[in-house]
Amino acid sequence: MKQNEYKLKLDNTAIIHMASKNKKWTNMFRLSMTLIDDVEREILQKALNNIAGRFPTVLASVHKGFFWYYQQPVVKTPSVLEDAILLKPMTNKELAKCAIRVLYSKKTIHLEFFHSITDGKGGIVFLKSLAYEYLKIKENISIPKSKDILNSNDIPLKEEIQDAYNKIESQTKSFSIKESNKKVYQFKNIKNTQLNTQKYIIDIQELKPLANSLNVTLTILISAIIIKSIINLQKKELNIKKQSVVKIFLPINLRNLFKINTLRNFVLYIKPEINPNEDEYTLHKIVKSIKEQMDKGLETENLKARIQKNVSLQNNPVVKLLPLFLKEVILKKSFIYSEKTTSLTVSNLGVINVPKEMDNYIESFNCLLNTRSETPYNCGIISYKDKLYMNFIRNIEDPLLETEISNLLNKLCVKYKVDNGEYKI
Repeated sequence: MKQNEYKLKLDNTAIIHMASKNKKWTNMFRLSMTLIDDVEREILQKALNNIAGRFPTVLASVHKGFFWYYQQPVVKTPSVLEDAILLKPMTNKELAKCAIRVLYSKKTIHLEFFHSITDGKGGIVFLKSLAYEYLKIKENISIPKSKDILNSNDIPLKEEIQDAYNKIESQTKSFSIKESNKKVYQFKNIKNTQLNTQKYIIDIQELKPLANSLNVTLTILISAIIIKSIINLQKKELNIKKQSVVKIFLPINLRNLFKINTLRNFVLYIKPEINPNEDEYTLHKIVKSIKEQMDKGLETENLKARIQKNVSLQNNPVVKLLPLFLKEVILKKSFIYSEKTTSLTVSNLGVINVPKEMDNYIESFNCLLNTRSETPYNCGIISYKDKLYMNFIRNIEDPLLETEISNLLNKLCVKYKVDNGEYKI
């Protein structure tokens, strides 16, 4: 693989994830695909070797320079390993070799990504491409050309490796979303020595009628259910007049909005919030408020202005001249502050589609975010075929949020199944 050709400065989002990492925590996420049959490690390794050159910005290492971070393709394709510790933090030494892990368990292929390398959409393209190469070798399948499944024989496209944030130009000088300065609710409980996961498996047809009746997307409906559950949790802890603002961090994939298909990070966020002190919020009122906030936040010129503001700061001559260790201090403090302005992240990767030639071999997909560095909860959502998989992860003892989510789903008469997991940290 050509090292220098793909030696790239980290993108605008990636630098935050690199600066915020520490010995005990790395901003990572896991994508999984469960097959009908057992995974054969040797074939998976061969498939990974075959596609390595097609993904120079995903199968990549991350390094520190004097002024900035940079990434480049791996020198050696990583070994496929048996699944062991969930979302184990990556050291600088590990990142300098490869910033992703390729793992397997009995019937499942797992990919763990350091968020500086790519986001959920980029990760899904890599996972589907790896799975296709695996099935091509094992089952001799062939599929039509697809923009989401990249062929191992093709050369990487310029669009795939570009820093898309630098491509956005705005006519608006500046734009900022007005946020409440009031205290945001944070979960409090005894810190655990393990990670706990709870996956809700819901038939999409159980949610669609409710979403349609409210004229909103599933993302807005689920966000409202989570916010309402947090409000209900607060009611048990505090008088309604003393409740804190509930705000969630909602990443938005920008590729469709700007018609750019980079495989690097290309997301921005919206932080919908509800202040329980202002009204007795029903689910319907919460849904309406979130929809209004998202419609405003997703206006194209508003997004462009926010992106350009971030990029211009990064390109500021004074900032450029600061040595990296000083940049890290500023970025780390900014990240810690930002983390406390929301209660948790809710990342919905949407519906995953694969060609019918692959469908017969795949049972399900899954998405798990790491917990935050300072706050204990996160939520990753993904859908495949007729099922929605909503994954909560926590590093505190009691299932505070999960209990309220289950209560609310029962109240809404939404049927679901639950799958729990416990993992050592």
